[in-house]
Amino acid sequence: LADRLSTRRRIQQRIRQLLVDEFQDIDPVQCDLVRLLALDGDEGTRPGLFVVGDPKQSIYGWRSADLVAYSDFLESVEEVGGEVLALTVNRRSKRPILDEVERTIGTIMEEDRGYQPRFEALVPGRDDAEAGPSGPWSAVEHWISWRWNHARDAPDPRPPANASAQIEARAIAADIARLERSGVPPSRVALLL
Repeated sequence: LADRLSTRRRIQQRIRQLLVDEFQDIDPVQCDLVRLLALDGDEGTRPGLFVVGDPKQSIYGWRSADLVAYSDFLESVEEVGGEVLALTVNRRSKRPILDEVERTIGTIMEEDRGYQPRFEALVPGRDDAEAGPSGPWSAVEHWISWRWNHARDAPDPRPPANASAQIEARAIAADIARLERSGVPPSRVALLL
């Protein structure tokens, strides 16, 4: 494709639309392939292109996924008149969860081209997005599995894994029992670990 323009044009003519999903996992060679097929040539001679990728989900560095290639490709898309749009509507989580993500991650996630994308706050897109828990609970709880030493105002040394698991199990059981006493049946309890 890179060396033979006639081959590239013939293949481009056979493709009306090119969709690439999970684009954050693309390597430089794959970027070049997509670039040759969808960005090379006049607008009327190349297929339409739609890529979907979340650089925060790029985990395949060991497989040559490359966020520099990803960023360079997005710049190439804009250079030929394409648009790069951020998808920020989250239909899975309610506002209290998204607010907590922004509070804890948004302040420390600094952009580092090729390694770390910039933080993008998410907007809830659910009908019940504003609904939070009722009763004396918060929508998001942060737990640590070792004890706080109030005399030193610092955590005790981290216990062995088995002891941590016991601390977590007791805390979870106590929280579920507290929910049940307040009228929440155990069938309405879910744990996300």
